[in-house]
Amino acid sequence: MPPPLILLLLALALPAHAEPVLLLAPQAVLAEPRLDAPSVTRWPAQTRAEALEKQGGWVRVRQGREEGWVRILALRAEPGPGPKVLATALASGGERITAVAGFRSIPAAKPASHALILTIGDYPSGIPVLKGVKHDAASARLMARALGVPDDQVTSLTDGALTLEGLRRAFADLDRRVHTNDQVFVYYSGHGARLKTVDAGEERCAEALVSADGRGLMDAELAEMLDRLAYKARRVVVFVDACHAGGVTVRGAGAERLTAKVWNPASACERPSNSLTRGLQQARPGSGKLNFVHIAAARDSEAALDNPEAGGLATQAWLECMNGLARDLDGSGGLSVEELRVCAQPLIERMASGNTRYDPHHLKISGNAAMTLDGPWLAAASADPAAVLNDLYANRDDRRQVRLRSERTRLRVGERVRFELSSSHSGYVYLLMVGTTGQEFDLLFPNRKDDRNFIRAGETWSLPRPGWGIAAQGPAGRNRLLALVSDTPRDFSSLGMKPAGPFSMVEVSASAALDLQAAASAPTPRPECARTGELRDPALADLCSSGYGADLMVMEEVNP
Repeated sequence: MPPPLILLLLALALPAHAEPVLLLAPQAVLAEPRLDAPSVTRWPAQTRAEALEKQGGWVRVRQGREEGWVRILALRAEPGPGPKVLATALASGGERITAVAGFRSIPAAKPASHALILTIGDYPSGIPVLKGVKHDAASARLMARALGVPDDQVTSLTDGALTLEGLRRAFADLDRRVHTNDQVFVYYSGHGARLKTVDAGEERCAEALVSADGRGLMDAELAEMLDRLAYKARRVVVFVDACHAGGVTVRGAGAERLTAKVWNPASACERPSNSLTRGLQQARPGSGKLNFVHIAAARDSEAALDNPEAGGLATQAWLECMNGLARDLDGSGGLSVEELRVCAQPLIERMASGNTRYDPHHLKISGNAAMTLDGPWLAAASADPAAVLNDLYANRDDRRQVRLRSERTRLRVGERVRFELSSSHSGYVYLLMVGTTGQEFDLLFPNRKDDRNFIRAGETWSLPRPGWGIAAQGPAGRNRLLALVSDTPRDFSSLGMKPAGPFSMVEVSASAALDLQAAASAPTPRPECARTGELRDPALADLCSSGYGADLMVMEEVNP
């Protein structure tokens, strides 16, 4: 029998926790927990392994004698004995910060979410093959998981299925599946092109997605399909890992590890007029365009790059940030598309370094860059209460017009406050405030004196109603009031609010910011709302809607 000292050393050498996990998508197993680390091996989907430790969005896993790091989004915790060090982050159910300080867990699957993943790497003769695209479909599935899309509501199509007619069919099928107030993620990886087309009798240079039969899905047709989705859906997120850089300059020759994702046929043109981004720039309130964000891998004049061993650079970088690298920079309790862009851009530049043929490309965001997305990410150490209300306002449903107005937005300390509230849609009214001290979140309405908070479409309310009132209490500064009108009731009890006269309040903190974002953005849970696929119908979609309209008003207090 070995002496006690050897037994102690052996015990110290073994991992303290080994938790069973399942690999959900094919993954490269890396030597270190970082995107550009060398690959140890590659495991197929459904590989069973042991999770040994976690660092941010990466988990060290072991299967037999093979061991390395994979993304947390690619794993699901499996039943088994022993401590559950990772289960809170992997269980697809936690909305709160996990035991690892500041790391927000993977969100629960949202039955009202859908994903359409389109990848084309195998093109007909004359169009360069994109060898890395075969990896992009798996990466896009992990993006969909980060956004809360259930596995059975992800449609993934590739290569020969995506002729021009196949692309049109895919969007038509998606449109049929989506109910009012659902959320949609559309991903495309393949070639882009600039092609001449005729619209309304005039020739113009259009941007296009290149189909598997070498034809172009023109920007105007794509914009029309996405417009229909944006007007129907609560939210549409579109990620296009392609480029339309018809006049891109090649700065060298010879073999390169990276390939440009652009095709320049004989009919190519130089200066495109993009119907999709032009329509977003001209969006008006109520159009539904604020429910839409388009993330392009490259600017108009740049080449998006493909790595044959790992996939599109933009896809890899965006997934890395959705997997936990991105940070809540403004302390709002949410992660915006712009914060993801700030995280992903340096990664693209790092992966493109050493390439002598093309300059690094830059992510381009069109639409609502302030929209917040789900997924694991690093929460801020402290909260900015104004940023929390700004996030909730930025995530409003643009089709719903809520107006919060007061005759006076500049008040002396001690004066009474009155305002009017109207809504284009029926719903439940909530009035949240961050006062001049910035130390509390206040729920002013409904309250213990007045809980009649259902407003009908087209009504205008005068608030406060008899029995309660609001006064400017000082100190001098700015109050921010957010009026939220939601399809379904909201439950703010998880915030641990305390009575403050007839109202309720909770002290500002990072955890309170997260909980307030979650409570305001999601309906009160109901068992039937967990149904997916054919079990959902329009009536259930309405019953379980997360949609809300909002208006934000600033009132300034001054000393008498």
